[in-house]
Amino acid sequence: MKIRKLLYFPLLGLLALTSLFSCREDRWKEYYPLTGRDLWMDSLMREVYLWYEDIPAANSLNYFQAPDAFLKSILSKNDKGFSTVDSIMDTPLPSYGFDYTLYKVATSDTTYTALVSYVAKNSPAKDAGLERGNWIMLVDGDSITKKTEERLIDGGARTLRIGKYVIVKEENNGGTEGDMENGENEEEDKEVGIIQETGDVALPAVRPVTESAIYDTNFIQLEGTDYKIAYLAYNSFTAGTAEQSEKYNNELRAFSQECKQRGINNLVLDFRYNSGGEMECVQLLADILVPADKLESPFAFLQYNDKQSAQNRDLILDSQLLQGGVNLNLPIVYIITSGTTAGAAEMLINCLKPYMKVVLIGQTTKGEYVATETFINPKYPWAVRPVVCEVFNSNGEADYSAGFKPDIAINETSYLQYYLPLGEPDEILLHTALQVIAGIVELPTPKTGTAIVRSFTTQKNLRKGLIVK
Repeated sequence: MKIRKLLYFPLLGLLALTSLFSCREDRWKEYYPLTGRDLWMDSLMREVYLWYEDIPAANSLNYFQAPDAFLKSILSKNDKGFSTVDSIMDTPLPSYGFDYTLYKVATSDTTYTALVSYVAKNSPAKDAGLERGNWIMLVDGDSITKKTEERLIDGGARTLRIGKYVIVKEENNGGTEGDMENGENEEEDKEVGIIQETGDVALPAVRPVTESAIYDTNFIQLEGTDYKIAYLAYNSFTAGTAEQSEKYNNELRAFSQECKQRGINNLVLDFRYNSGGEMECVQLLADILVPADKLESPFAFLQYNDKQSAQNRDLILDSQLLQGGVNLNLPIVYIITSGTTAGAAEMLINCLKPYMKVVLIGQTTKGEYVATETFINPKYPWAVRPVVCEVFNSNGEADYSAGFKPDIAINETSYLQYYLPLGEPDEILLHTALQVIAGIVELPTPKTGTAIVRSFTTQKNLRKGLIVK
């Protein structure tokens, strides 16, 4: 990620210092070490923030707060957590590399099992053999309670008892012998889900975990059909450093080449864990997906506040970004979504809609329709990422603040026997997408609407560093 350096606005900062002078005594040197960081954030936000008019007056603000508390105190009501401030770290935080959800054991009010919902590549959890869909039943031989749960996050090496979800038949013992002979009150055995132990795994201690944008790929041909399907679990549009950006984008280009060589005619994008990222990565993936005759067409329009209106510009579907990748010329794309799907992932959905059919499977997306940009002041080890612009598609639409509703709504935790590692054809959301492609599951009839039309000019250059929220 190319980070734009701070635009420093000392005059605006000085306007906020009136409360630091009393009895004609200049106390700047005394207070600046305590307030300088918040004053810098204030100055920056009043210049570049999309909703700068909503920032409270300087004389009502407390400039002695921690960065996150101060930022929260000046945000607009329109900002639903889009703008952030984070400390700058050279390496990722140590982690086991997995996420989980607790489920209460039916026979106890205080005991839980943990469903593994995500396992990062190149992580201690992956080394241990953990997979998405595993159930953690014991930690170091003890049941999981609110107290022992801490061992799943405290960083030490652990022994985990693992289980899997299976469906078994529960025998029906109801009814008398006479009833059974007469066929009265006879019921079939019920099917119930249970967690079945599979063994122990040794979880190593935490370490820094760095992930790639592409989590997994798969290529599937439906038996007896001409449907050749590519699956791409794309977890982030965040490119990281310039070197990482080039590496991840080249991986995406290589994936497109393999799709072309295999004659892929359908593609399933898995965005369930994609919470956003950089805009130029969105353009590259769009260039790979869209119908070939739509390349060089308007893709998005960026609209800044009135102080920054000179930066308003159009983006196009720029074939030059392919650079070794190929356009797949697809008329339709299937996208798996969740409540975590946000920002750049939603931008792609919105900006593809004018040019190809987009089928959403899963749950409603988060609804982040704006872009942020990273600003750093060398004096402080903090990065501020304020909302700087709205992002419209080529029809002038950005009406998804409530998120995109799926065409086929599925809560994957309602199908625990099919809660499997990403990319497996029987995993419930991918399986549903395959059924839609095969025509086994029909899509609902779409509702018609009126698009808001905006005129566009083309511009190929995109300033790096914009994060779509």
